[in-house]
Amino acid sequence: MVQYCRKCGAEPEDDAEFCDSCGFKLDNNPIENKQNSLPQKTTENKPVESKNEFITKLPLILAIIAIVVGVGEGLGTPILMGWNDIIASMVIAVIGGLIGIFLMEKMNEPVIAAAEFIITGALIYMFIARFGEISAILFIVAAILALYFKGMRNLNKKLLAIPILTIVLVFALLISGGALYQANAENSITVGNISQNITDNGYGSYTGYITGDIRVDTNFDYLCVNVDYYDSEGKIIDSNIGWNDNYPESGNTYKISSWYYKESPPSKAKITVVDSATDNTPLYTENITIVTSSGV
Repeated sequence: MVQYCRKCGAEPEDDAEFCDSCGFKLDNNPIENKQNSLPQKTTENKPVESKNEFITKLPLILAIIAIVVGVGEGLGTPILMGWNDIIASMVIAVIGGLIGIFLMEKMNEPVIAAAEFIITGALIYMFIARFGEISAILFIVAAILALYFKGMRNLNKKLLAIPILTIVLVFALLISGGALYQANAENSITVGNISQNITDNGYGSYTGYITGDIRVDTNFDYLCVNVDYYDSEGKIIDSNIGWNDNYPESGNTYKISSWYYKESPPSKAKITVVDSATDNTPLYTENITIVTSSGV
């Protein structure tokens, strides 16, 4: 079969691969070669598929980042917030985040996973407030993206128990942990050697002091001894701090000293020991009847 060069029209040898005149590569089956040279759709779609895969993985990526940030924020929270709250926030960030990821990736339940992420973020903020803002926001954003990219599937109502149980478990641990801490703290404080010396100066004023000792047998972040003075009608007429300290050392005994200077005599005093400036539940309470002596 005679072939001709499609570029210059020359007539090369039958078995030649290239044209002797112009060097053009001869093609015995241009239709088949043209079909083979067409771009494959699968090759062109690979970058698009990779991009879509990355987008759908955003909730997972954000959830992992939120866990890491949650732990970092806990470690960076001032100790004055309390070790109990700091540790609780870090544990919740890890466990709550991992449960959400499991629900989203393994159980394919984005709605329930989103609920778990939101609860996790809210609990972190509850424990360490503004020190956990970033991780809380990341968990909430991860929840929104999980709903958006993973779709709204039919809810498995049984699995809804997981975020609900997370809340119940956290609050159960808080209540039991708080009760154990309170009992241990109360047994770790001993107040003794209380003495009083309130004197009528005879010039319309009463002065004096209440002293004592407080022994600490465990580690506290903060301890404070408050002394409230009451009149005969049971009204508080004076209050002051008899002693306070950050990180008092276990096994040490500290001196309590509360001074009184008022125009009216106190009838009694109440000594309370607290471990927080905002805690209304004292670790120790003792009432003392005041006997005023004359200094004239």
